Amino acid sequence: MARVVEKWLDNPVLRGVLRFCTVRDACGRRVELALRKYAGEDVRICHSCSAAYHIIAGILDSIIGKAKLDRPTIQLHLRDPMWRKGLASVLEGIAKYGISRPFTGFSPFLVVWNVTRACNLDCVHCYESARTRAPDELDTQRAKDVVKKLAEAGVAYVAFSGGEPLMRPDFFEIAEEVRQNEMAFSLATNGTIASPQIARELKDLGCAFVQVSLDGASAGTHDAFRGTTCFDRTITGIRNLVSAGLCVGVATTVTKQNLAEVPSIVDMAEDLGAMLFMHYNFIPTGRGAAMKEKDLDPTEREDLLTWMANQIGKRKLNLLSTAPLYSRICAGTGRLSLTHFDTFGQNPELAESAKFLADFVGGCGSSRLYCALEPNGDIEPCVFIPIVLGNILHDDLLDIWHNHRVLKTIRKRENFKGYCGICEHRSICGGCRARAFGYFGDLTESDPGCILNQQIWQSVTKPTVKAVQIKA
Repeated sequence: MARVVEKWLDNPVLRGVLRFCTVRDACGRRVELALRKYAGEDVRICHSCSAAYHIIAGILDSIIGKAKLDRPTIQLHLRDPMWRKGLASVLEGIAKYGISRPFTGFSPFLVVWNVTRACNLDCVHCYESARTRAPDELDTQRAKDVVKKLAEAGVAYVAFSGGEPLMRPDFFEIAEEVRQNEMAFSLATNGTIASPQIARELKDLGCAFVQVSLDGASAGTHDAFRGTTCFDRTITGIRNLVSAGLCVGVATTVTKQNLAEVPSIVDMAEDLGAMLFMHYNFIPTGRGAAMKEKDLDPTEREDLLTWMANQIGKRKLNLLSTAPLYSRICAGTGRLSLTHFDTFGQNPELAESAKFLADFVGGCGSSRLYCALEPNGDIEPCVFIPIVLGNILHDDLLDIWHNHRVLKTIRKRENFKGYCGICEHRSICGGCRARAFGYFGDLTESDPGCILNQQIWQSVTKPTVKAVQIKA
């Protein structure tokens, strides 16, 4: 059935109709207005927008019928701005690019925004080399202007990162602006200043997710990564966030230094009430460029991700990874994940849908589903890829999104070098472009972290630390 829907959506006639429905005119974003009306909102629209509404409603009703979905449930989801904006981007993306593997949205669904380089820690692996506030960091008003620009572009979700975002005195003011502009937001934090009051404020603002970095199951290991004594404060912060009723995840950048502790970190995260564990790929950029020898070799990474995939369904939390190859491993163990970065496919009832959708949304989302912003408004493909594409204050985000050569390069996976370019799992993986760039300065190179690229790994590094094994 999913393939029937795909063929139907990629019909040239339908794409022409969608182009009419996805015009942005004086009324606003035509397709989003149509989705608001479909969801049951009282929306006043012009004749052209009314025609677009009837077309969109017909398309959605047809898809719902073909896929045997529940219309009231879909309408309920579309009342959520994040879902609505996301679907609008998908429909606009189909109108512009067709059904492509992997899929590119008309606008970034997600923007990861490093709102500051200020930080109260001094992490050895920090991709942002964060410590002190940058002199050109956006002030409050300009940050609010950026929020409006993101909303106008059709962005659905803002992921605040840093540095430590909570070091900005105006963080909650900026987060409120995001909410007022009908975008969802999340927070990546080190947890050390996540007091009960801050946790309550995040909950009251509707923060969708809080990710807390925890790089060891013991104080010695965690503090060695973080450059100061902070383990107990991080654990307290996690407890405060969970107690406030927030969706909390624990994130661990795994290297040879803490690989053996990963099962204990997962146990700890589960005991603390976290809803997911996120394995972060080590990326040799920022301060992390000085510790390449601590990176996992491909076999260690394969074993770790296989262990994680085999934990799915046995834990109260979900286990995810920023490594695109996790999708391949999950598929190989029969525990399919829609992407390496989601929980959708870890629901057995949705596995069939996940298998179909993984070809479209799977793998690295940079240039297709998300991009990044620096504290001064610079636009980058990913927080781990320090290539400036423009600045959101004076450059058009959508023009960069559609036309910048760097983003086009990342999207063309068939042009990737080594095994990444020919791999049968290319559409659900594609390799980590940040690792390719970090090791080779070339976005099209093979991901040296994948076991299928073992030969290229040996050509770029000779690990000096004895390999670590993780117990199944």
